[in-house]
Amino acid sequence: MMLRLSQGTSIVFIDGQPLIFSPGRQALLGMNQIAGYIGCRLEDGIPFKQLAQEVLERGFAEPRAMLRTELANWSLQGLVNACDPPPSSRPLFIQRISIGGIGFALRYHAESLAACVAPLFAHLEAEDASASVIYELWQDDGLACLSRNGEPASVMRPAQVGPVIKARIADDILKDQRWLMALHAGCLHRNGKALLILGEPGAGKTTLTSWLTGQGFAYGGDDITVVNSDGRVQGLAFLPSVKAGGWKLLEPVYDDLAQLPVHVRPDRRRVRFPKPREMADSELVEIGWIIKLRRGDAGPARLEPMASAVALKHLLAEAASQGEGLERGALDVMIQAVAAAECRQLHYRQLEDASALLMRLCDDESA
Repeated sequence: MMLRLSQGTSIVFIDGQPLIFSPGRQALLGMNQIAGYIGCRLEDGIPFKQLAQEVLERGFAEPRAMLRTELANWSLQGLVNACDPPPSSRPLFIQRISIGGIGFALRYHAESLAACVAPLFAHLEAEDASASVIYELWQDDGLACLSRNGEPASVMRPAQVGPVIKARIADDILKDQRWLMALHAGCLHRNGKALLILGEPGAGKTTLTSWLTGQGFAYGGDDITVVNSDGRVQGLAFLPSVKAGGWKLLEPVYDDLAQLPVHVRPDRRRVRFPKPREMADSELVEIGWIIKLRRGDAGPARLEPMASAVALKHLLAEAASQGEGLERGALDVMIQAVAAAECRQLHYRQLEDASALLMRLCDDESA
């Protein structure tokens, strides 16, 4: 496998210290001397085997393991690509999926990758979907390679492929002009409307969303919800990404959770991807409820009123919109959609208490 620094990436030395320039982040990143050497060798392109031999000659007893880790980290930051094209032979398996109104084709050239990654998207399969985006997956020198529409391939550890494809498919959807914006929110369906769950990282969005699917809510997505031009929403129904800290907690919801393979996100978090009991239809629905999580260590679970303006502020804080930014027309749509919803802050410690309150709220009981 031939490897090269990605376009625009370069190695510079300042006072003898090697640094790598990232064009995507417009930043200089620090490196140690061996990393600087590797970066310099990657500027003109070098086969993995040759690079491993040169690093071995410089005193590293197990250069291949170190290189695979380092190259994967750099590649997922957009700094390194594999120059080789996908295998010319027919793929072992082609998986056609549809999500967010877009068709994708995942072409697997390695059986081990198909066995690990394909189950994450099986519930989205649509054999008649016309693929506007094609991802090729193959392996070389112990690394997995991922190419989009013939672009230079990223390299990564095999356990990273599933989360990376999920993130890149989400990026493709968010760039599609049919959506007004994308919200960083979990999405569940109840009584024909959407329940949106907001929360800071670690607040428990995925855990609570998963728990509610065991209480009769239909799963729409645990992370991203897209909005169309009239304010209706659709969750991106990727399987929930359950971090290691939630595995034991969610065993009552997902019977097979402990047996599922472990994947590694780009942030190095270990996750499993279980399938919820009931998946929501891919139809657009009105926002019925907006819940901001406030996880606490003490006191009973409670729902507190949240002003529409506050709810809208939380929704827009991490939202992604088309174009240069949020236009007034899009803002007006969101104002109307939020005004029609019931907005609450949920303070809770126990999942059982939180889910009981939300069931009463969404079933139009006193909450």
